Amino acid sequence: GSKSNSEKGQKVVRTRNLALANKSLGQNFLKNPMIVQNIVDKASIKSTDVVLEIGPGTGNLTVHLLERAKKVIAVEFDTRMIRELNKRVEGSSHQKKLEIIHGDVLKIALPFFDVLVANVPYNISSPLLFKLLIHRPMYRCAVIMFQEEFAVRLTAKPGEEMYCRLGVNAQLLA
Repeated sequence: GSKSNSEKGQKVVRTRNLALANKSLGQNFLKNPMIVQNIVDKASIKSTDVVLEIGPGTGNLTVHLLERAKKVIAVEFDTRMIRELNKRVEGSSHQKKLEIIHGDVLKIALPFFDVLVANVPYNISSPLLFKLLIHRPMYRCAVIMFQEEFAVRLTAKPGEEMYCRLGVNAQLLA
């Protein structure tokens, strides 16, 4: 017969948050529209810019970047997120402006970009930061969201409790 899923006793559950963060990957999604807008504004994206977005997740930030940039290159490790991102832009005018690279941002060669935007999982914060600091050609701007503890260590000054090798090296290279 042609019984639907619910008639077979399989209840189909739809949730508003289609994709749940995978905590083992250190994922956290940007959901606050004010934070998303603040990131986009701080990046000062021009219509001629190529934007590299690391960890686009479900695309809450990506869609705003696509509105301003010539092109957005999104690097995503999680295939579930790539599906969500593709669904989100499918059939829109932004679809042709989005390139998705499936891979580990620490292991791939970074493409050329003018502006970097990233909401970084804690577990890759340090190696990613150093990869970005030595990347050439230099990019114009980077807006990166780090977990607070990492950001405090990164910006600590000599004599402060959290001052460490991370801050010394980052401030030397930045």
